[in-house]
Amino acid sequence: MEKIIKNWVHIPGLHCGSVALRDVITYYGYNLSEAMCFGLGGGLGFFYIKGENMSPSKIIHLRGPGMEPNFFSLIDKPTSWKYEPNEEKAFEIAKEWINEEVPILVQTDIFYLDYYKSSTHFPGHVVSVWGYDDKKESVFLADTGFEGLQSVTYENFKKGRTSKALPFPLDNNWFEVNLKKAIPPLYEIIPEGIRRNAQFMTRGARSLRGESGVKTIKLWAEELPSWAEALDWRWCVRFAYQVIEKRGTGGGGFRWLYRDFLREAEEIIPALKEFKLSEKMDLIGNNWSEMSTLLKEISESEKNSNLFIKASEKAKELGDLEEEFYKMVLDKIL
Repeated sequence: MEKIIKNWVHIPGLHCGSVALRDVITYYGYNLSEAMCFGLGGGLGFFYIKGENMSPSKIIHLRGPGMEPNFFSLIDKPTSWKYEPNEEKAFEIAKEWINEEVPILVQTDIFYLDYYKSSTHFPGHVVSVWGYDDKKESVFLADTGFEGLQSVTYENFKKGRTSKALPFPLDNNWFEVNLKKAIPPLYEIIPEGIRRNAQFMTRGARSLRGESGVKTIKLWAEELPSWAEALDWRWCVRFAYQVIEKRGTGGGGFRWLYRDFLREAEEIIPALKEFKLSEKMDLIGNNWSEMSTLLKEISESEKNSNLFIKASEKAKELGDLEEEFYKMVLDKIL
């Protein structure tokens, strides 16, 4: 059997999760930007993960946990990632939803996505699923900046969904997107979306990757000088540079994507302009971009403990800037 959802949607963009959100929400008739989807989902975060059995052995990640289900929890109903230990059952569930003209979101590992031709594992990558073909044994996905639908073999689709690559092993993580009622007006849900992300960052938000928040930025800042002693120190800082500035962030560690959300929010709710949220977030993004440049410099230099200390000081500044921003949000945005 072959099935592709009628009127499937894919608008190429910057970040896997927010592109997937925009695709499925557009399918249901709502014209939201990628930045709006990212912001409503509370996309900002900061994880710091260490492990000698990982490559690199020290990893940072600047996106918040659960952005995709958080988005639908805000606009529709409580939503969370679902897990299915049985690989074949998970596959059949996906096909059943497609048969009902309902797209699903899944987390996968780009190593197994044929069209990436990647030699690096990157688990947790989000795509939307729109069809399948039993004869060709192919699944059709919409993915970030790629045009149209991408074809992945059944075998690799299953492998990607069950990848055990650290730091984010997968267990057929998925949920369907089946909107049956109108979403609230944006002016009603934007303030709550902004507050929620600020709460996650000040109080900390836990997930399978650990804890995300300002406290974790400060821990990273304290430990950065010790990165110079890691056997793979060069790869650690190079990867950190990449995840801030390159790997689907839109630059500035996702902060510029969130800035664009805030700019839209200020046009929809003019009273927000008083707090200069987008201006402050732009500054934070600039500082993250400067941080990434420093990390890239370190990765291309001979080991220099002074540069690691400089990076640590910059990270402390970033922790303070972010903490000030989120506290202001919680104090002012009612």
